[in-house]
Amino acid sequence: MVVGLETKYVRLKDVMPGSLLGEEIFSLDGQVLLKKGVSLTTVHLKRLKQFGIDTLPLLVPLSQQSAEETVFCAHTRFYMSNQHLLVEEKSLIWNAKLKEIFTLVLQQTEMQDSLALLNRKDESLYQHSLTVAFLSTAIGMENGLNEEPLKRVVRAALLHDIGKVVSENYNEGNEALGNDHTWRGYNYLQTQRNLDPLASIVALSHHESLDGSGYPRGIKANFLHELTQTIAIANVFDRLTNQRKKKPLMSFAKALEFMLAFAPKRYSSLCLSAFMMCVTFFPTGSQVRLSNGNYGVVVAQNKGLPHRPIVTMIPQGIAERHGQAVKKVDLAKDYTLFIH
Repeated sequence: MVVGLETKYVRLKDVMPGSLLGEEIFSLDGQVLLKKGVSLTTVHLKRLKQFGIDTLPLLVPLSQQSAEETVFCAHTRFYMSNQHLLVEEKSLIWNAKLKEIFTLVLQQTEMQDSLALLNRKDESLYQHSLTVAFLSTAIGMENGLNEEPLKRVVRAALLHDIGKVVSENYNEGNEALGNDHTWRGYNYLQTQRNLDPLASIVALSHHESLDGSGYPRGIKANFLHELTQTIAIANVFDRLTNQRKKKPLMSFAKALEFMLAFAPKRYSSLCLSAFMMCVTFFPTGSQVRLSNGNYGVVVAQNKGLPHRPIVTMIPQGIAERHGQAVKKVDLAKDYTLFIH
């Protein structure tokens, strides 16, 4: 980033030609429309409006941001980079609804203060919380939740790891119960009187499993709030696949296969199925690398199997590029292959 500048989100109608773009802009299928640092022209702004983009990250002189501005900027940056995760037929309607719900939740002062604390202490953890909230809300929408329960999901998901950045003063007094981030988050959120009580419940129980093998209390399904599993699934998936600080543990496909192997013992089959129905890991048109070393282009999706789309192989050698038919592989039928 240019010295003396920071990234700030500005509504498209207020952007002047010559402004410097602060982050890459992606299309719904994950392709780069404009690179970071480009000087925006009138043509750029007109095209971006046609793509339905209404807010832009710009490089602006450093200033002191309020908690509200900090949270708004981080959320908008995340939203613009991840809206392609939803399946194509739902993306336009659902992205608009997700944006509306997030905006309503972020208007609450207590949410802004807690999220600004999270962002200031650990930006990577804050990005994780945004991803978990985004995916959890999508699962809730797939399961037919209306606006009020969805807002509860967003609040709880955004704050589920707050215990990792608050003071040890919020440790659980009974050391036999453990003094990890789940208890600290629970105790901290219990002091935030105007926040939804579900947030503290999820902070405490998002590592619990249906069979009682989780922590910190080892409780089983009948003692878990129904929305906890929605957030737990999103949390596990992002932890297995994120690349924020180091190489991810697993690819998207392997992470989902791993989670499926443990359902319904650890995870809700209903929530996991909803997750698989509403996300797409490899947008149509994207290039992928298969487990056999060959490359291909995703040409279609298999509903409910985001990790196993239909792929057209890219010819590798001269013989393949001349005269041979293009090979199409349906990964829902060929389980010997998977996408790296």
